[in-house]
Amino acid sequence: MRPRPRPRRSTIARGAAGVGLAVLLVSSARAQTAGPEAADFESGRKQFHRTCAQCHGLNMVNSGVTVYDLRKFPLDQPERFFTALANGKGSMPSFRDALTEEQMRFLWAYVSRRGKPPQ
Repeated sequence: MRPRPRPRRSTIARGAAGVGLAVLLVSSARAQTAGPEAADFESGRKQFHRTCAQCHGLNMVNSGVTVYDLRKFPLDQPERFFTALANGKGSMPSFRDALTEEQMRFLWAYVSRRGKPPQ
């Protein structure tokens, strides 16, 4: 009795896996070459979408009628930003116990760039 041949992955599946690995390597290399500013921005973007986007909108795009439009936040007032995050402001709750200082710093890296990645 001949042994049964191992099933082969299709050419498409192998190609897709290769493309996925290439994308992962390129994005990792970009983050490393762009430095800590880009890494902090990306961490802030992810944190923003987990924590803030529900009210402030995806990529900070909202009407600005019922919640503050973070694209207009004064860039020279990071202390005000951290105080509002920690203590809450208006209808925004306090995030003092929900976010670490590092996560708040990442959020500022994202908000202070108006959601636009560093070049």
